[in-house]
Amino acid sequence: MKIKNISTLIAKGIILISFIHAGSISPTLGLRFNDVAGSSTLGEPVQSIGLELGVGDGVYSGIDTDGTDFRLYVKQSFGTFSMGTDANGDPQFGIGGYYNVLDNFSVSLDYMINRLTDADGDGAGTDPSPDQLRMSLNITF
Repeated sequence: MKIKNISTLIAKGIILISFIHAGSISPTLGLRFNDVAGSSTLGEPVQSIGLELGVGDGVYSGIDTDGTDFRLYVKQSFGTFSMGTDANGDPQFGIGGYYNVLDNFSVSLDYMINRLTDADGDGAGTDPSPDQLRMSLNITF
């Protein structure tokens, strides 16, 4: 029983030290417009919330979710790479770019790669969901 308590304490300490070392931690709020290239209208926006960590000079890492779609991302001055899961739990990858409109307001455009999804239920890759172009408006605090 004591070993479990010690390992839990060590894990909590490692997480705390990681957050302290990470630099600036900022909450983010966003509006996502999914599949902007696939429809004639902009579509219904989806709200997202997340955390962004400054890990180096102009390099950021973060997590965000809209309640069903989760992703981890790395962002540099030239672009963004993300990976996560969609609402069905299928893997999802994204590459894209972003533009800082103001100090804490940015616009991003991501190409979401959905080729490993299973739209028909017969196994991954048999009938994948189509790839999407996603636009996001983000505020970082």
